[in-house]
Amino acid sequence: MESTDRENAKKLFEKYRKQRDGIRNCPEMASICLICGSIHVIAKEGDSGMLICRNCGFSWYRYECSACGRTVDGRDPKNPGCRKCGMRICTCGRCNCGLDISATI
Repeated sequence: MESTDRENAKKLFEKYRKQRDGIRNCPEMASICLICGSIHVIAKEGDSGMLICRNCGFSWYRYECSACGRTVDGRDPKNPGCRKCGMRICTCGRCNCGLDISATI
């Protein structure tokens, strides 16, 4: 998880708070809470894909797609929830549970 300074974090927070699309493509956003803007974010013990804001308690998933290697971020509208397992679906159309929505389109 890439960290960022407070000034840059504030700019990124303001940008992505208004429009979340593309947040998965910004590595610095892994360490910024989209609810309160805090940079005090940690990985959940036992689940490195879940990040938790130490300031407000908001949690979200951000991890690498097992199929293509792209970043999946639960805050990004392009990574919707999987109807099979509840995790997030990558932009490649696959979920880590094995569901492939690209095959059903």
